Amino acid sequence: MTIAEKIKALRKQAKLTQTELGEMLGVQKNAVSKWECGRVTDIPAGKIKAMAKIFDVPPSYLIDNESASLPRPGTETVVDDEDIKFALFGGDTEITDEMYEEVKQFAAFVKARNKK
Repeated sequence: MTIAEKIKALRKQAKLTQTELGEMLGVQKNAVSKWECGRVTDIPAGKIKAMAKIFDVPPSYLIDNESASLPRPGTETVVDDEDIKFALFGGDTEITDEMYEEVKQFAAFVKARNKK
């Protein structure tokens, strides 16, 4: 399933028009139409993340052509390092492993601090 097909299916499932989704994302209806028709495939990372939030799906679901179905509620979603980098850095390809390690160390610090 392509990103275009997923956007359209999720929008319809949410009972939103293209205009309504566009307003929620701060874009015109024709932008949503182009995404759903597959005419525009380089959707900004910020818009993908916003759609994921609106539709309550992980951003990786939208961008991964292999993900044909959503995880069932109550099942654990496997999140890999690329998903985390996308969530934290908006899919920026300039993220180094060193930068990512610093984020992981900070997360460990916060987790340990909250256990006190």
